[in-house]
Amino acid sequence: MKFFSLSIVPAVVIALGCQSAAQPVKDSKPPVKPEAGNEKPAVVEGKYHKVNFKQLSSYAYEVPDDPISDPKTKALMEKNQIPEAIKKLDKQDVAITGFMLPLRVEDGKITEFLILRDQNACCNGMVPKINEWIHTKMPKGKGVKPMMDVMITFYGKLKVGEVFENGYLIGLYEMDGEKLSDPLTAPSPLKPGESPKPAN
Repeated sequence: MKFFSLSIVPAVVIALGCQSAAQPVKDSKPPVKPEAGNEKPAVVEGKYHKVNFKQLSSYAYEVPDDPISDPKTKALMEKNQIPEAIKKLDKQDVAITGFMLPLRVEDGKITEFLILRDQNACCNGMVPKINEWIHTKMPKGKGVKPMMDVMITFYGKLKVGEVFENGYLIGLYEMDGEKLSDPLTAPSPLKPGESPKPAN
């Protein structure tokens, strides 16, 4: 059973993210640029390289409204550039911490989901930046239990590059999921006006 088409991911992020958040969380810190000579993250748990959303969202990327066949879109896509330091993460085994937003469920297990940097920013009426989520699919028969509103570390093979559906740009990151950790902290009741903190 499929919950949502990936082509409406931004709307889904707004709709579902707001259901579990009382107030938006604003990140006032400036973007952190990938540093030259520091492209290879530390290795954790054997083969996985630890990365974070500060790295993945450290650059501006303007999303075109029109399909790739439009000349204006083509010109904009030529202007947009994913930094080389980020491109080097393509096809790497990585570990990244974020929030789960389920997209597809089979036999009670989540088989397709988004990893979000901040599930609450959307409640301010803003769609998360296109480099602040990772579209993830688990192997057939290896779905995971849903874990909402808590930060989780996800493990898998990261894919870096523009993703199109029906000619429209819908993402920059995908992951072949392999496993995930238990929640980093036990979920606790939120106080009025309080929201879970965004992942780095």
